[in-house]
Amino acid sequence: MRRVNRVRAYRVIGAFLAGVLAITGWIGLGRDPALAYQGRNLLQNPGFEEPYSTIDANSALRVAANWQPWHISASAGQSSAINARPEYKPAPSTRVRSGGAAQEYNTFFATHTAGVYQRVPVTANTDLRFSVYVYVWSSATFANPDVSEQPNSVIINVGLDPTGGTDPTSSNIVWSADAEYYDQYRELSVTARSSGTAVTVFVRTAPQGFVGVNNVYLDDAALVPLSEVPPQTGTVEVPSATPSQVVIVPTQEGTITAVPTTPVAPPTFTPNVPTSLPATATPVIPPEFTSTILYTVKAGDTVWGIARQFNSTVAAIIQVNNLPASGLINIGQVLVVPVRDQFPAPPTFTPVPQLPTAAPTQMPDGSGGTGGVPAYGTYTVVRGDTLSTIATRFNTTVAALAQLNSILNPNLIYAGQVLRVPGAPVPVPTQPAPAPTQPPTLPGPIRPATHVVQPGENLYRIALRYGLTVDQLAHYNGIYNTNLIFAGQVLRLPQ
Repeated sequence: MRRVNRVRAYRVIGAFLAGVLAITGWIGLGRDPALAYQGRNLLQNPGFEEPYSTIDANSALRVAANWQPWHISASAGQSSAINARPEYKPAPSTRVRSGGAAQEYNTFFATHTAGVYQRVPVTANTDLRFSVYVYVWSSATFANPDVSEQPNSVIINVGLDPTGGTDPTSSNIVWSADAEYYDQYRELSVTARSSGTAVTVFVRTAPQGFVGVNNVYLDDAALVPLSEVPPQTGTVEVPSATPSQVVIVPTQEGTITAVPTTPVAPPTFTPNVPTSLPATATPVIPPEFTSTILYTVKAGDTVWGIARQFNSTVAAIIQVNNLPASGLINIGQVLVVPVRDQFPAPPTFTPVPQLPTAAPTQMPDGSGGTGGVPAYGTYTVVRGDTLSTIATRFNTTVAALAQLNSILNPNLIYAGQVLRVPGAPVPVPTQPAPAPTQPPTLPGPIRPATHVVQPGENLYRIALRYGLTVDQLAHYNGIYNTNLIFAGQVLRLPQ
């Protein structure tokens, strides 16, 4: 009798377990098979787990296995606070979203355009979704590690290069829309269709200010196929290629010969302004201007400097180009500049002529060179200096100093920078070289007398908008702590 009861009990338990497994399978797989298929993560080490590799024996470059760091370097002559290389390292345990680790990278009193990437083998013509959780702490005060005080407007994007290239500035990359948030993990994602047998996923952050610290944390990334599209047949011809050719060719920007018939249109690296105006587009300009010109942004340019060069205004350039209120522009961006009457196109920048090799050996005493060649001395910039005060001190002009030192933005010099300055007296050359082409001298735009601080602004962004340095603005307003300004505060602007 006991044996019969035991058999019945086993049968009941078996039926119960079978039912549980059936239900579990139904829930896990779902009635839509695509859901299960979409869960296939193609990334290696998507959770940024240990081990962390030290790159180039540099302890400040510790990156999770299978991931690579990248950053865009500062241009020659720029301050070291602009586009610095971040420090990469494992995140503290308080910033780990799941698992045992997360990736951190950060800059201290510096901006950056940087992130990480991973190149992944895939099937050609596959719709893919890349996602990652990103946490940003950007703070000028360091008072609370969990609260961003006066953040530096950190712009976050995730990208997917359908060709498998590893150039973070490539126009092939499909980027997500700009995001800005702080003190929490949020998932960002982007979708695109692969055009070869590999794709590359990117994370990109770009603080617009450099006051304080900018810390970025990454965790729980995923690259999942949404559907697979069979190779095209019929009248559309796609050049054949071996897998090795497909891997090599896309990394060379501009050499791709085959694209899908319905690709996702990738935005450019500077999404605010198109690289050229549509043929039918006519920008709406303020009534005090009569026409416009196109200007390509160079390293060191500011909206204020461009407005001054073409006798325009900061407000007009921001309005016509739909720029952010801070006046943020990017190298290579094409701006529509409103001008009065007809204004010639901006001249091509002429590099500073190279001095004879004998000149530097004669420059320390500043007494002049030989053979009619002027001698030059050097001056090390100290805190509070501007190019204007240095030019006055050495009886020269701002334009001459800027040309002599290849300075594209006369408002941007930094303490410790070594400048070449003309010696005195300077002998007159018997056959002076022709002067480089300079843009016509026009009266500069009228800078307003005051600026009312808006929520989220900092001294750096305000100074950048009006073509000033932080030191100039702070000194003019008697501000001793450049990190401490408040919304509604009225700042006086030097004229």
